[in-house]
Amino acid sequence: MSKVWASCLLFPLAVIVSAGCGGGRPALKLPDAVPASGTVTVDDKPLAKALIFFIPTGLKVKGPGSSAVTDDNGKYELVTVVSGKSNPGAIPGEYRVWISSLIGPDGKAIVPDGKTAPANLAAREALPPRFSDVMNSELKASVGAEGGTFDFKVSPK
Repeated sequence: MSKVWASCLLFPLAVIVSAGCGGGRPALKLPDAVPASGTVTVDDKPLAKALIFFIPTGLKVKGPGSSAVTDDNGKYELVTVVSGKSNPGAIPGEYRVWISSLIGPDGKAIVPDGKTAPANLAAREALPPRFSDVMNSELKASVGAEGGTFDFKVSPK
C-alpha cells in the first residue's frame, strides 16, 4: 500500500480518536485556591458590608476571580466559584482589586441580594472610582502559592 493511501485511511481514524467518545469535553483542571483574606478600612475605621472583588490581570491567573463581603469589622475571606462550587480562597496570581460600598437613601450600607439591581434600591456608591470602578481601580494584589492577607485602606475622597 502506498504512503498516500495509508495516510488517507489513517486520517479519519485519527480524527475519530482525537474527538473522543461520549461527546463531552474533559473538565478544565484549575490550580487550587489558597487562603486569602484581609481587612478593608476607610479612614482607619472598618468598612462593613462592602463587596470586594479580585479580578485576574494578565494571563498568569488560570481561572476566575474571587470575591467576598466584609463583616462588621471590615474583615473578609475570599471565595472562588468554579463550576457552581464555592471554594474558599483565591487562585494564585495577579489581580486588580475593586471595592464597592453601596449606601441606601437612609445612609445605611446595602449588600445587593443578586435579585434586585442596586439602582432599584436607590443605592449609590460611597467610594470614589479609584477604588470602586472595575476598570480603573488602582488597587492591586499578588496572591502567592501560600495565599496571604491583603489589607486595603481606602478613603471616601
